Amino acid sequence: MLSARNIAALGFMTFAMYLGAGNLIFPPYLGYQAGDNFLSGMAGFLLTGVGLPAIALVIVAWVRGSDNLTAALPKPLATGFWVMLFIVIGPAFIIPRTITVAYQFSLAPFIGDSGLIPFSTVFCLAAILFSLYPGKLVDTLGKWLTPVLLTILTIMAVVALLYPSGQVEVASGPYATGAMAEGMTQGYMTMDALGSIGFGWVIFRAIEGMGVKCPKAIAKYTFIAALMYATAMALVYLSLAYIGVTSANLGSSFANGGEILTAFTNAHFGAFGTIILGSVLVLACLTTAIGVTTAGSEFYSRSFSKITYPKSVWVIMVLSGLIANVGLAQLLEVTLPVVVALHPIAIALLLIAPLRHQLSQVAVLTVVATATAFGCIDAAHILGAMPATVDNALTANLPLYHYYAGWILPTVAVLVVGLIVSRIMGGRYCVDNNASLNRS
Repeated sequence: MLSARNIAALGFMTFAMYLGAGNLIFPPYLGYQAGDNFLSGMAGFLLTGVGLPAIALVIVAWVRGSDNLTAALPKPLATGFWVMLFIVIGPAFIIPRTITVAYQFSLAPFIGDSGLIPFSTVFCLAAILFSLYPGKLVDTLGKWLTPVLLTILTIMAVVALLYPSGQVEVASGPYATGAMAEGMTQGYMTMDALGSIGFGWVIFRAIEGMGVKCPKAIAKYTFIAALMYATAMALVYLSLAYIGVTSANLGSSFANGGEILTAFTNAHFGAFGTIILGSVLVLACLTTAIGVTTAGSEFYSRSFSKITYPKSVWVIMVLSGLIANVGLAQLLEVTLPVVVALHPIAIALLLIAPLRHQLSQVAVLTVVATATAFGCIDAAHILGAMPATVDNALTANLPLYHYYAGWILPTVAVLVVGLIVSRIMGGRYCVDNNASLNRS
């Protein structure tokens, strides 16, 4: 039985791993665009931007570990999925971005681009230091870094409520006619469900490190952590979006949420505001980098006998630091489509996992293949690479394609058909509840 203090620290740790720079920058811009349709826009955003990742964590708890999400796949495919996931959300995408964004909002306003290399070095060493001791991750994130981060965010939220920077404006763009649908689309595009299945490795290890060994108890505490994350993240999103809603007097126009937050902190805190905003974003980026590095290293060390946990931590962070300084823009052109295409596959695996005992392996592979194929179509759409004639045809004939979620109905339909056929044929793909790709 965990104490209330340890449960709170676990929830804070979970929240901190999700709260990256993008999570801080986007909500103000949503509020700025949504204007008087703020509440409906945020309702849609919270459903998919917070609800979907929280549900993903609950399913991870239900199947007793992230590795069991792929237990119904052949081992080579399961291992390949995890390797691809941790590469693209690690050194090939997420971590280098955390380094560059943290620098952009901390030292860059004072010294320009000249300090990126030393900043990257210090950032990576700090992330390595914290990541090398996964058993202390709850103390590191849940009892120290996250409270500091939340304190700063709370101060900003209170100031925004007491001293709004302007009147609420009329909604613009897609929020003028379909605020909730647009909010749901943008929440889905955060792709935090990928984080859920990756962070499941860390959360389970953290709970075990606090002395909990019973699988049911671990699942229970993971569910509690998911609930705490969802509550805290929803409050942060609402506070940041409110800053955007009331930003009319901060400037004539804004291109992104980062500009809004910069104007807000400068208006209310002067030059010190730049330091406040920089501190928030550096902490948010650092906690995300620590979480992703820890999750990836947990997977590699448990899945490959020749890779140790410390070695994996060093390799991930050194590669991330190098990429952040050399060729990140070019790499993003390659990795972003992979990240977008992986998201439907990850959600498909979340749908399959609780039903894997009722599906034949052929059905499982067919569902994953469907999610992969239509996920690639959505990726081409999101990236603007779809030919105009094909794009128009898909918009007219593929449900939810306009919202970058055309994969959903085909995948669910194939899953339902697979369940029916598996029952009729009597085929079962049975996996022991405690089986995993690492213990098989």
